[in-house]
Amino acid sequence: MPSPFEARRARVQALRDQCRTSLQAGIPGCTIAANYCAQVEDLLKDFIIESAKTWKGTDVDTLKKEGAIIAVGGTGRGELAPYSDIDLLIVPRVSGNEFEEFAAHFVLYASDAGLKFGASTRDPAEAMQFALQDPQGATALVEARPFWGVPKITESIIKNFKATVVEARRRQFIEDCLSARQITDDNTVPMAQELQPDVKSSVGCLRDLHLIRWIGFARYGVPDIESLRLRGALTKEDARKINDTWEFLTRVRIDLHLAASKPQDRLTRDEQQRIATERGIEGTETQLPVERFMQQFFHRSMELAEITRRFAAVQRPVTFLEYTRNLLVGHSTEGLFHVGPDRVSIARGKQTFVTSSLENVLKLFRTSAFYGVPPEAKVLEAVKQSVPEMDQTLTPSACRSFLDIMRSTKPLSMVLRTMAITGVLDLIIPDYTHIRNLLQYNQYHHFTVDEHTLRAIETVTSFEDDDGPLGAAYTAVQSKEVLHLAVLLHDIGKGFEQDHSVLGAEIGCRIAERLGMPRHQREQIELLVLKHLVMADVAWRRDFTDEKELVEFSRDCGSPDTLRMLYVLTAADVTAVGPGTWTGWKGNLLAELCDRSMIILSGKRYSYAEAERMKEAKQRVSEDLRRQPKVIGSDSQEFDIPLDPAWIDLQLEGCSAYYLTCTPPKQIAADLRTIAGLDEKTVAVLADWDEATSTMEYRVITRNPEASDGSFHRMAGVLTAKRHGILSADINTTRGGVVIDSYRVRDDDYTGEPPEERVEDVAKALRSILSGSETIRELFRRGRRFGSVCKLDWSELKTRVRVDNESSDSRTVVDVFSADRPGLLYVIARTLYQLGLSVDLAKISTHFDQVIDVFYVQERATGEKVEGEGRLTEIRERLQDVLTEFEQDPNFEL
Repeated sequence: MPSPFEARRARVQALRDQCRTSLQAGIPGCTIAANYCAQVEDLLKDFIIESAKTWKGTDVDTLKKEGAIIAVGGTGRGELAPYSDIDLLIVPRVSGNEFEEFAAHFVLYASDAGLKFGASTRDPAEAMQFALQDPQGATALVEARPFWGVPKITESIIKNFKATVVEARRRQFIEDCLSARQITDDNTVPMAQELQPDVKSSVGCLRDLHLIRWIGFARYGVPDIESLRLRGALTKEDARKINDTWEFLTRVRIDLHLAASKPQDRLTRDEQQRIATERGIEGTETQLPVERFMQQFFHRSMELAEITRRFAAVQRPVTFLEYTRNLLVGHSTEGLFHVGPDRVSIARGKQTFVTSSLENVLKLFRTSAFYGVPPEAKVLEAVKQSVPEMDQTLTPSACRSFLDIMRSTKPLSMVLRTMAITGVLDLIIPDYTHIRNLLQYNQYHHFTVDEHTLRAIETVTSFEDDDGPLGAAYTAVQSKEVLHLAVLLHDIGKGFEQDHSVLGAEIGCRIAERLGMPRHQREQIELLVLKHLVMADVAWRRDFTDEKELVEFSRDCGSPDTLRMLYVLTAADVTAVGPGTWTGWKGNLLAELCDRSMIILSGKRYSYAEAERMKEAKQRVSEDLRRQPKVIGSDSQEFDIPLDPAWIDLQLEGCSAYYLTCTPPKQIAADLRTIAGLDEKTVAVLADWDEATSTMEYRVITRNPEASDGSFHRMAGVLTAKRHGILSADINTTRGGVVIDSYRVRDDDYTGEPPEERVEDVAKALRSILSGSETIRELFRRGRRFGSVCKLDWSELKTRVRVDNESSDSRTVVDVFSADRPGLLYVIARTLYQLGLSVDLAKISTHFDQVIDVFYVQERATGEKVEGEGRLTEIRERLQDVLTEFEQDPNFEL
């Protein structure tokens, strides 16, 4: 016999199980949500009666007359997902009375059954005051309806809310609704087309639908979609799309809740994969089933987002002051448009003439770009309605207008996004339609291809205000339309079997020709799109101080102007991938590569330019050491001991060109101060926490000859055994045998900055391993947490090893492409050591799920690059075999 507590929970679980049965039976999601809400309300009323039996105060029938419980928010709307909060407003006649106490007693009783409440208690006056002050509280009351208690109290609340909060301040209420929409439940601003969307709060999801209801209530007194359609506020087609998307999103949300057995609105990659499989979606030659499912998702959500944007813009009341200012400050242009301080409108009687012609529509957007203000909402709606019937032929005048738009800077992002929303951009670039809502199924990209592209445009034009090398390069670009068109088209070839850079270059050349651009500009766009990934690859995964590597890259660019464009295109592309993908380290390396290549393209000999660069770097380090002549001793104490200039020169002569030019002079000076204080056995470990990236840098410096042999794989092993994810690694060994290695890591045992004892524990382990007092195997055995590998089921990335003996004259380059997993770098480094190779330079790049590791290696026995096809094959096959085993065998021995 179950206890009363267990019986209550069983009744709630039975309702949720019924939702699951309904979902599997194919019942519409909105029907399931409505039925569940009604059943929960019935259950809650039973709980009120049951909880009254344990209530010690006044009888419930009497208490019922002393207040009201009002259903608000989603509960008031009559739709609940299986684990949604139940939104209630408890309104006692008088604050603090017994009704309020009983309501709290009932909520606690129902909560024990496994229901979660979003309940607040306010008397009638407090409820109105709160609605006036809090937009989210106000929007919840839009959906208010009686649940229990005195009906007249609920009716009074609704009546006063409508009169006081909405009708008396309609414009302010709509602005409050827009503000409420901008903030998600976790106090973040929702982003468009993020690849793991929140079906409740992301752009184009359920909150957008709610926004239409809120604004509709303010303007027409009714929130439901059908009533708004009947009042002419929504077209029949828009109403249909809203309802279809509402059903689609609600069904997905219910599925997520039931799968997680808790509130779960984030459509993660794992859930995307599961739903696509369960729905039996089939893939194509170019798209996975999950990519097709998410393209459907984004197609619907972006339609809803656009309808919501238009609805909000049209329904937002215009004040008399705004209307007057627009008339007084605005002016006419081209005999077609009126330009106001914040929008462009079409002259009276000219709307059909403008919106029926692509040539005239492009004049509209050119005006928008020139003055930096968008077309008004009703104009955009008219343009959107006209696009399906519009002739796609580009006249010379239309081409000139579009290229004028592409020459603009700050307004360009706004104008292109508006053109994309209305469909005009597809008329000019027909290939753009293919990348709409196109998913890139990996954890590196945060957005769909079209959203990423528009963000790249926004980023590149923002460089106009940059006071660093990016700003200087962007300003120096003369043909902005070439650069901006290359940014717009850089990913246009995605979603096909062919290499997207190659296909995109072909499309770029065709589009440039369609726009009537001269041959040299067409060729420039073709090259920029074709090579848009190359500069990042060379800067972050190659030793560009190697003359052969640098000259080849510079030759590909061909001219200083193209180099500048490729530089800013690369920076914009990486930044637009998502938050955190652009870092100061990446920026410095990219700027350094651009600077070096510019010297080559200016006609100067590499050897002369390199000598000058080395001289400048050494001079800056020497100046820094003279300003701060402190030496760090073996016990980490600082001493004011001037360093001998001859010793400084000797140390710098022994450093690689890559270290000298890619390491900030202050850091080199700090490293030399540390080296000066070292004896032949000491291993110095310096830790530096970076708050901005929540990562730790461990810098290891030693002149101990025993420590330097195989130091790379041993240090990687220590960090792996100590449960650190290695995000990047820079390893350097001077000709004098001094090891200067740096590892940027994420400590998986801590969410914030690790405590001092943790940092010291890691430093102690590094010193212990390098000094030979402990082995990696012993360290792993003591750790005991890294004995197996977590397989990343959703990753489609297969391990690939490439051995390149052509890029460098002095070293062999080994590239490893793989899905990231704990211990990967250690396994690679250990295998290279076992193969008899020494690593001269390593460039480690981790992007969420993907790792691209590059190693410049030499034969340990001779110090020369690898020779012989047989030896190269041995290295490639051995690495491939070991990494395949590491990937597939859960018991792989680290």
